[in-house]
Amino acid sequence: MFKRLFFPVVLCLTLLSASLAFAGEMNIKGWEKGSEYDNLYDNTDRDVFKGTLVDIENITPMDGMAEGIAVLVKDKEDGEEVLVHLGPKDFVEPRIKDLRPGVRVKVYGVLIELNGEYEYMAAKLKAGEERKYKFRLTKDGTPFWSLSPEALKKEESGM
Repeated sequence: MFKRLFFPVVLCLTLLSASLAFAGEMNIKGWEKGSEYDNLYDNTDRDVFKGTLVDIENITPMDGMAEGIAVLVKDKEDGEEVLVHLGPKDFVEPRIKDLRPGVRVKVYGVLIELNGEYEYMAAKLKAGEERKYKFRLTKDGTPFWSLSPEALKKEESGM
């Protein structure tokens, strides 16, 4: 009986430790699912806009949060520059290495008010014709950086 239980228990512990190691490698303080910042994302109020990427910036949306990445996008409709929050730096930076200013983008996300300013929290960003960057699940707004490595791999392979 011990031998039959040993393998499933070891497998479960290995998967659990891999998930914890994945989350432990990234600094996502303040960006976690259910955090004050995350609760600003209202998945029922999603919006889309098009524009041109102006700049990629480091941000700290709220005091005490880990550094994040945002893009400044010039809205195609009114020419206004909009700051679009992508996520924590440790998660986002490796995924957007090929993103450059000047490219036309389509931003999917939620408009939020933060510190008296209107900004976006991105769920997805399309750059040009080919590149897609996903940061949150469309169905419920769950941030990708809070997913297990297995769930993240499944979501990223489905792009």
